[in-house]
Amino acid sequence: MALAPRPLPLETVDGLRPPRAGFPYFEHAAEIPFEPHATAYSPANAWWLADASFLVYGDAKFVEEALENSPLPEQGYALDWLGTAGDNRGMVLSNERAIVVVFRGTRVQVHSLLDAAEVVMFNQSDLRTDSQLLLKSGRTGGRVHAGFSTAFAEISDRFDAIVRARLPRQKLWLTGHSLGGGLATLAAAHIGSEGVQGLYTYGAPRVGDAEFATLLPAKSHFRFVHGTDWVPAVPPELIGYRHGGTLQLIPAGRSRKLGGDLVGGFQAFRASVIRSAQSLRFRVGDLPFQIAGLADHAPIYYATLLWNALLSANDSVATE
Repeated sequence: MALAPRPLPLETVDGLRPPRAGFPYFEHAAEIPFEPHATAYSPANAWWLADASFLVYGDAKFVEEALENSPLPEQGYALDWLGTAGDNRGMVLSNERAIVVVFRGTRVQVHSLLDAAEVVMFNQSDLRTDSQLLLKSGRTGGRVHAGFSTAFAEISDRFDAIVRARLPRQKLWLTGHSLGGGLATLAAAHIGSEGVQGLYTYGAPRVGDAEFATLLPAKSHFRFVHGTDWVPAVPPELIGYRHGGTLQLIPAGRSRKLGGDLVGGFQAFRASVIRSAQSLRFRVGDLPFQIAGLADHAPIYYATLLWNALLSANDSVATE
């Protein structure tokens, strides 16, 4: 099968909300496999881990079906969970060469009302975690985000069990998008940088202070930020927060102008409401979602654009 770029997503609530049914998760992992022993930046791993960080937003059935339809089972990857399958805090993908722990970010849920309207709601537990932004003393040193620390404590026993059970030849990789990236960062500090082969985060917020940042892997921690994604800019440095790792900027998938976003978004919203009124059905999922700092945060952009960047890099090498 020819390797082709992924199209940009529709900028609607459903188009950007994770997970995305029909998305080609890990579709070409047979041709471009994960590189467990990489220490320098790996474009293949950047894409692979972005796909994993996007997929983990799904429930157990969604994740299992997506993996069954991917090349990963043929590469010996097995699926396990942080928490339980019914309470997905993250997933674990492992084979004889690697253990990849993928922490889940903040979920967006849809609740149907009388099959005629939909209301989009954030998972309330996740929002409480995100909002507890005061710094507290970290277990491993420095000061960390209070909400993230509490959330990680809830799964640390399970995480420790996974780390203890790994074989010497299995390299440990940590990843996640948004809140998931924050938890992956705490996990890296928790076990020590020497125990982590790689830490890749996507649209992750700041997690701790400057002292905490020194505890993170120095050479294999890469922090991806897409366009005007606003989440990596919080919590603010003004109250003591600092990022660690090497910043990897991803150019915006679409041209952004604040005025254009507001005017275009309003016009698209108005057109959508008119169509809904004509059909006597209103779906929040069909509404435009074009505010740059929020739209650019969507994990589908990270998975899409890092795959496309990988193809471009491979094409450049092939033509040299």
